[in-house]
Amino acid sequence: MVFVEKRKRGKDTLYYLAKAFRQKGKVKKKRVFLGTNLSKEQLSTLVDDAKKTLGEINFNSVLGLNELAEFEQIKLSLAEKIGAFDKESFYEHFVSEFTYDSNAIEGSTLTLNDTTNLLFRGITPKNKPMKNLIEAKNHKEAYDFVCALKQQNLSTQLICDIQRIVVKNALPEELVSQEGILRTVNVQVAQHIAPQFIVVPRKLNVLIKWFNLNKKKYHPIVVAAYFHSEFESLHPFADGNGRTGRLLINFMLTRQGYPPITIFLKHRYDYYDALQKAREDKNLKPLINILKKCYKEMEKVYSAEEK
Repeated sequence: MVFVEKRKRGKDTLYYLAKAFRQKGKVKKKRVFLGTNLSKEQLSTLVDDAKKTLGEINFNSVLGLNELAEFEQIKLSLAEKIGAFDKESFYEHFVSEFTYDSNAIEGSTLTLNDTTNLLFRGITPKNKPMKNLIEAKNHKEAYDFVCALKQQNLSTQLICDIQRIVVKNALPEELVSQEGILRTVNVQVAQHIAPQFIVVPRKLNVLIKWFNLNKKKYHPIVVAAYFHSEFESLHPFADGNGRTGRLLINFMLTRQGYPPITIFLKHRYDYYDALQKAREDKNLKPLINILKKCYKEMEKVYSAEEK
């Protein structure tokens, strides 16, 4: 339960966002200081941000013991299967699949075979939109960029750099100025109206801060699922949010010892539904189940390739 606490200190009123929780049979309370003598508007904004810091979800309880064990087994099993391939073979296979799926989710008409030929054979598919060809090459470059990063923390600049690579030379003329920067326009995605552009820098900074503070505190799958759902809800860019967000999932998981993952195109609509449930109900389970399903399907793919 999250609520605002007010405390008087002389003539001043101090505001805190508090969260009550039970630990070892006792009710305890965690607080975040919001400010002094706040207006209703200031309080509303600060409460919204502080919820991230305080934790809107009990992240430690999202995965039960059986699920924790299952993810550990998936991680070890898939790593073993991937390890049976030479690095170049796995790289080509995974990058082709990941690029195909992530771009196809956003509407690319390239097939998996088109994508492999374009990226690794020097063969340009015929009768395909130039935009799709550019985006495929961009995605591979962005994945390589993410893999080459040495840092563990995220920053706004790093995320903007990833988006810039994802969308370069592929934006319509009216959006070219939005390459590599947080959006300066308001956007709506299907029925979801993203927050106004003016609040995007602040909200993204709060989310990044949450990740950097908690990336090793909670399970990597939970951290990646929460960050991804919040990132896609915020929709910080005019274009390239989905592809950038899925690249960030791999940034997070691979740095915690997990294999890279692709969200397969065939799960697109379940993936959309899962993001909606995370956004509206703070329910991460559907999105985590998508990640688990995709990892298990990758196990089957690399078992078959091994034979």
